[in-house]
Amino acid sequence: MSYKILIVDDEVTAVNNLAYVCEKEGYQVTTRTAGIEAIKVMKEEYFDIILTDLKMENVDGIAVLNAAKQLNSHVAVILITGHATLDSAVEAMKLGAFHYIAKPFRLDEVREVLRKAIEMVSLKMRTKNLKSNFLIISNLRLSLHKMLVWKNC
Repeated sequence: MSYKILIVDDEVTAVNNLAYVCEKEGYQVTTRTAGIEAIKVMKEEYFDIILTDLKMENVDGIAVLNAAKQLNSHVAVILITGHATLDSAVEAMKLGAFHYIAKPFRLDEVREVLRKAIEMVSLKMRTKNLKSNFLIISNLRLSLHKMLVWKNC
């Protein structure tokens, strides 16, 4: 299965470097250079992972994180920033970020965080499918029970 990743950063070089790494790993990549563009494409397409810069003009990474979580609770949002502080990292994690990477980052660090994010997304999707299957089976059992009770009356 090919996972879909959205990369958001107002630095074109950062977007291109991250896209190259992600495509080389076999992911389907969409890129945007502004937070507002990212939110627009998130409303149109499903993404498994979002890699977003924290500090961008107008719509920042926290706004992208919030929008992503509202649109898809299973998405893993990874914030990347050159302005890393303990406060911003804690805020991001409280809001549901999967991980927080400081610039300059190592490409092997990004690859490892992506692998872990994919594992988490896969587990969430499998759990969702199992719950759905359980509900279907429970409803079938209930319907069968009602039919047997009605037949015996």
